[in-house]
Formats: sequence, structure tokens, C-alpha cells
Amino acid sequence: MKRLLLLCALCSFHVQAQKSGPPGPMSSHFVDWLIAHGYEQDAFDRPDVGPAGSFGGKTRSGDPVEKEPVIFIHGSGDTALFTQQPLATGFSRSIQYFLEQNYTEAELYATTWGDTWGSGSMLDTYSTIHTCGNLIYLRRFLEAVIGYTGAKKVDIIAHSVGVPLMRKVVKGGTLIGTDGNCTLGPPLGAKVDTFLGIAGPNFGLCVCQLAQTVPAWCNALDGLYPGYTCQDQLWCGYTSGSCKQENYSNLLQKTNDDPNREGDHVYAMWSDVDEVLLNRGMVWGKPTARIPGMNGRWISDRNGHVAMKDLTELRQFEAIVHHSI
Repeated sequence: MKRLLLLCALCSFHVQAQKSGPPGPMSSHFVDWLIAHGYEQDAFDRPDVGPAGSFGGKTRSGDPVEKEPVIFIHGSGDTALFTQQPLATGFSRSIQYFLEQNYTEAELYATTWGDTWGSGSMLDTYSTIHTCGNLIYLRRFLEAVIGYTGAKKVDIIAHSVGVPLMRKVVKGGTLIGTDGNCTLGPPLGAKVDTFLGIAGPNFGLCVCQLAQTVPAWCNALDGLYPGYTCQDQLWCGYTSGSCKQENYSNLLQKTNDDPNREGDHVYAMWSDVDEVLLNRGMVWGKPTARIPGMNGRWISDRNGHVAMKDLTELRQFEAIVHHSI
């Protein structure tokens, strides 16, 4: 009984710690700059989400930006900062940790992209996705942070579906999406020092092997479709050996084959017990969270999908600041 009460107390502390984390939204100084520079319609501050919809920006024009700005990109249905357990916890813990390591709000940025779990429109993602719309939104946010801070380079930490999306955002180019065609522009990898991808389905999800249209995020055009077969292999989730993956999601395949790098230093983290990636995170014999050409990786044997974001703030900091993971 005492052990149960202790666990409940710890859970309550974890939730309260996130709720009392860094306050949003982004600063009025940043919002004013966005309006003055043609970003008003993007609504990066996400007033519809509330204070948790965004983060970052100077208090006044004279505030220095001495460290490389860090941009935090959440996964599908999540928010910039903590909104609610268990899925919309945002990057509150990570941002709070960076603040405690002497980063300032002018050096940390986050926005909410897409629909959130707290909105009724989240159910629409079962039948439709807006990949081009999300890519353009995130590309413009990246360009806005670079322009606003004047930084020579920025760092990016992305989680879940945010990983392949931001990889495409940085690599640029064109995309034929289910919501139309879009052009993102030239590669921006030269403006990124460190790119850290956490639990990203870069090679698709095995749950999508037999579902190319429903749900929408499994589609073979710009979804997470891993391919129906792989050479002589029929089961996507096998864990021994590997094969040359072909004919999978056009978005993922083109991003993975693109030689342009996501940054000077590229890292990936994933978990063997991820309940979303499943099968130890394996797709056709390789970890789906692996990033081609990455400089390092870290694999957990205990963290779930959301915990890989919420409970790894120290490793995130080490990757960004010391290029060690």
C-alpha cells in the first residue's frame, strides 16, 4: 500500500512539474516581429491552443542571443508545451531544463503544428492528413526563427512524426502530397548545427504494412507506409537481418535518399520498448528511428514513446551542446 501511494505521489509530482513548467506563449516582441515580416497569417503563437501553444522570443530588442537557438518540434497531436496527459505533454520538461542551464527564452523556440489531441478536429486525421500544409508551416517557422535571432546556425530537436517532417523541411525540395503539391525551397542544412531525432518513424510503421489508405497517415504517398514486402521478406516486423527497403512512402523514401544532411551533427534516439513504433522499433530488419548518415545514437530499454521525449532532457542537452549522445 505504501509503495502504491508513493507511485501515485510520484505521478502527481511529474504532472505538476510539467504544468508549472516554462510559461507560454511566445513573447509579444517575437509576435510583433512576425507580423512586421509577413508571418502574421501563420499564427505561430497558436492563440487557439492557448498559452501552451508556443514558446520563445525576446522581451525587448536589446536582449542578446548568445547561444545557438534551439527549435523544439513535437509529434502528431502534441503541443508546444504541456497541455494534458498522456499524449499532449509538449517539450515543457526539455525547455525548462535548458533554461536551468542558462539558456534564455530568446534562445528556445517551439510552436504547435497541426491538430492537437484536445481538439475535435484531431479525429479528422484518420481520414485525411495535411502534409504539405504542415511542411510549409514548419519551414516558415524555421526561417522565421533564423531571421528573428540572426543566428548563423540553429539546433533542432524533433519527436515522433515531427522527425521525418523536419528532416524534409531542412532538406527542402518539392513534395507531391495528398493535400496538394508544395515547394519548400533550397536545403537549409548549412544553417543547422545539431539535428536530434527522437523516436521518429523515418522508415515507416509496420502497422501500416497492410493499410495504404485507412487511416490516412498510413498512405503510400506522404504517410508512414513501409512497403508491402521487402525482397523475399513478407513480415515487416522481423528483427534479424535486413533487406533493401523499396516502394515505401514516397515522402520517406525521397527524404532518406536525399544526400543533403539535416545538419552538421545528426543524432537519433529510440527505445526497444516503444509502444508506438512496436517490434523493438524495427521495420524490415532495421530501426525505423535511424537517420541515414547519423553521427550517433542512443537506445533506451525502458522508455515508452512519450517518455523518450519527456525523460531524456539531459541527453538532449548533451547532444545539442557537447555533440555527445
